[in-house]
Amino acid sequence: MAESIKDTEVLANDIVNQAIAQPTEREERLALLQAFRITTQTEVKPEAYALSVDGVGIFALGDIHGLKGKQKSGKSSVLKVCAAALLKGRQFRVKSELTEPVVFYLDTEQQSADVKLVIDEVKHMTGLADDYIDSHLHVFTLRRLSYDTLLDDTRLLIDEIRPQVVFIDGLVDYVASFNDEVLSRQLIKDLLMLCEEFGCAIVCVLHENKAADDENMRGHLGTVLSQKAGTVLQCKKVKSGIINVTCPDARHGTMPAWNISFDGEGHLLDADAMHQQEVRAAKQQRDAQRQAERELIVQQRLDVALGFIRLANGSIPRNELTANLVEKLSLSRPVVSKFITQMLKDGKLFESGKYIMDSSNIVLPI
Repeated sequence: MAESIKDTEVLANDIVNQAIAQPTEREERLALLQAFRITTQTEVKPEAYALSVDGVGIFALGDIHGLKGKQKSGKSSVLKVCAAALLKGRQFRVKSELTEPVVFYLDTEQQSADVKLVIDEVKHMTGLADDYIDSHLHVFTLRRLSYDTLLDDTRLLIDEIRPQVVFIDGLVDYVASFNDEVLSRQLIKDLLMLCEEFGCAIVCVLHENKAADDENMRGHLGTVLSQKAGTVLQCKKVKSGIINVTCPDARHGTMPAWNISFDGEGHLLDADAMHQQEVRAAKQQRDAQRQAERELIVQQRLDVALGFIRLANGSIPRNELTANLVEKLSLSRPVVSKFITQMLKDGKLFESGKYIMDSSNIVLPI
């Protein structure tokens, strides 16, 4: 009987000791959080970029990124160039930083015929064989799917395909409302977790707000994406049809701008030289317009000066002309003095002694 009681006490003590030895919920949580601490001894791998432009990396692996622009501004065309660069190694000025990567392209907006053009254009640009393209570029049209399943379906496909780069052309279709802050934050968080879990770069396409002067991405979804994105590219279509691609937001280096356009058959081509030519032409036009405006102002001031000279019977003291112009034109004395001196140098006015005359009325001796 005594041994039975003793055995019971030993068992009870063991249970108590085991319970004491078990970590509390607080201790377990702290242990988990400690795993996220960064110290002076923490070794961090340098960012690995999917693409680069002139040596500046974009679309880091393990992170989320954005591509924005107005409606029909060329965002899908930019994705085609990026996909072609990843498969071929380089397309125009866009260079792949990966070796034979697998690319996953999801379109939630266009019909199948339009999505097929992604593959057709990539094939045209790269000249690669069908087998290679099909094994490295996985294109899906998912516009029939509901936002209720899109995220889970995306995760399922990423897990199956294991791509290094994911293009989501139509991020807005992943939520019931792009103005729902809770849904937007949860979606971006879920996508970030996919980036980290599979080590891929996820590039999300989202429209800018409709107002011409508002370049922010739409709604709370756009706000959260811009906050979390490592890189945000922007597309703008200029009057000539050139698509200008810039990098308004980047966590590290800012990508140099590049340009694409279409040839007569609708295929994409490098438009950097064309764009630079347009920039120079526009600058020349602006310079010519500013010069014409300056000349008009000078002529208007000269006409006022000549009016005062005529009122003074063809000859007026310089200090009097200066005072009249200061009052009439609401200009400072130094500005008026400089103007009169310039008109004398240009031969528009003539000075004799301290008097100013209209040079067109001066008869020089033969």
